[in-house]
Amino acid sequence: MADACNARECLRRNLEDAGFDGESAERCMRIFEEGNTARFAALLKEKRKSLLDDIHAGQKNLDSLDYLIFQTAQNDKGEYKL
Repeated sequence: MADACNARECLRRNLEDAGFDGESAERCMRIFEEGNTARFAALLKEKRKSLLDDIHAGQKNLDSLDYLIFQTAQNDKGEYKL
């Protein structure tokens, strides 16, 4: 059976699943409950941008590692020196 939750608990869980810490989730919930949907949406978009920036930074790190792995393999073949 699926976990039953009231609307507030579901909102909190969803915010935390989206990466908001407890304090930030509470702040978002208060803003939502006050009916300030424009500010609530803005906070969600800010969090989305932050998460996407983290993904891009991680991708850059992966690209650098892939390059080093490739260069190491080339070095093993005597084709390139790091």
